[in-house]
Amino acid sequence: MPHDRNIGQFGLRFVALSVARIALSVRAKLLAAFLGITGLLVILVLFGLFALHQANLRTEAMMRDQERIAFFNDTYTTISNLNAYILALFVPQNLQDETSHNGVSGASTRSIQHVTAGLERNLALGFRRFGQPGMPDEKAIASLRADLQELLPAISELRRLSQAGDLTAAARHGLDQLFGPLQAMQREAYTVAQDVEQEVRDLADRTSQAYLTSRLNIMAAAVAAIGIALLLGYSISSSLLWPIERVHAALSKLSRGGFDSRITVPNRDELGELASHVNQTSEKLGALYGQVEVQKAQLADWNAALESRVAKQIEEIERTNRLKRFLPAQVAAMIVGATDEADVLRTRKAEITVLFADLRGFTAFAAAASPDQVIAALNAFHGTCGPLVEACGGTLERFLGDGLMVLFGAPVPLDDAAQRAVDLAQKMQMDVRSVMAPYRAGHGLGLGIGIATGPATLGRIGFEGRFDYSAIGPAPNLAARLCEIASDGQVLISNATARQVRIKMDPAGPFDLKGIGSQVAAYELTSLIKPRAALPM
Repeated sequence: MPHDRNIGQFGLRFVALSVARIALSVRAKLLAAFLGITGLLVILVLFGLFALHQANLRTEAMMRDQERIAFFNDTYTTISNLNAYILALFVPQNLQDETSHNGVSGASTRSIQHVTAGLERNLALGFRRFGQPGMPDEKAIASLRADLQELLPAISELRRLSQAGDLTAAARHGLDQLFGPLQAMQREAYTVAQDVEQEVRDLADRTSQAYLTSRLNIMAAAVAAIGIALLLGYSISSSLLWPIERVHAALSKLSRGGFDSRITVPNRDELGELASHVNQTSEKLGALYGQVEVQKAQLADWNAALESRVAKQIEEIERTNRLKRFLPAQVAAMIVGATDEADVLRTRKAEITVLFADLRGFTAFAAAASPDQVIAALNAFHGTCGPLVEACGGTLERFLGDGLMVLFGAPVPLDDAAQRAVDLAQKMQMDVRSVMAPYRAGHGLGLGIGIATGPATLGRIGFEGRFDYSAIGPAPNLAARLCEIASDGQVLISNATARQVRIKMDPAGPFDLKGIGSQVAAYELTSLIKPRAALPM
């Protein structure tokens, strides 16, 4: 038994491998299997229908044979009745009653006529149904019809003698001319009926045997169809599941880092291509893994170097943030980013634009207000101006208590330094007026601004341990003097600045500026909100 089981398993595996090696797609194989199983079912159904049709044909043949038997039995009975009526003609000769003799004569005559007509009709009907050329009863029925045709004249003579009342002559005529031939016809009908009955019995036996054979054939065909369907199902499913299981095992090993796993499948369909792709993927992943290991070592070295650089950059950022608290943002960024700090802040001359801004009336406000209010007002002023300076790209050179100094074009050169300074002045006038509103009542706090463009000396000033980046020269001095004479809400700009901007302005001056001259012309921006007269200056 184990040997037979091994042979069976080997056979099933061989069939499954043979199906797997077929160069068709999985869809085509499944479709072929479906069509094969469907074809088997159709053949099984057709075979059953054929067997049923054969049974119907045998049943119809048996029914026709029963009709044949009934026909020949009827013919036999009719001929027997005719002989009985002929014999009945002898009964009246032994009777003395004339009346009775005449009654029998009339009845026998009518019976002979009726039976003869019935026999003719029966033979004619049988000829149409069973005596046509090629039918099995053709000769028998033709013989009976021929015999009846030969006896018709004798039967007519018998009727004539009976009707004439000559019963003795009629009886003798019937006995001589009709009784013998009718008995021969009767024997022939009986013999044919017996032969047909034997045929029916033989056909019944054959039908029973055919039924058993058909049942066995249908059962065998059903078992064969089921076996073939199971074999097809097993072959198709195995040809699909085996590669899938191998691919699953390879992918599981691959997911655990087994990049050397390779699979071999006999399929020449999509699963074969999938196995090939898995092998290629495993090979490429193995190569990439090797590269990753090399790069991992390199990355470790780079991380060590990067950590050092990040630590250095963090130190520089912290240094920049500390510098920004005391120096302009641009200056602090250039100092940190430069390799040579001295080179960045080296002394040089350049044309720049300088903006001075100063709170008007702040001295009186500081004398009258509490210390907290003074500091709050200064913080509000510088907190508003600082972000505006950064937004306009200016360098906040220093805080001057209630004022400030902003450079444009230093230390970072700018092509539109003058325009940026004017834009900053406009924004400061509007925003500072709004933020200083809580402190203006009764004190007349306002903002005056002066802007000048010209040459300046740029560089570091101070002492060891504390240096400032500053601008010295005509432009800062002129801007400072214009700021000193600017009233609340007023922005005065120098001629050099006015030539570089496009904005609505009116001539102002000439002014007598200390250290500058007595006939200094300037311009005043006119698109500003003027202070209301109700507010004291």
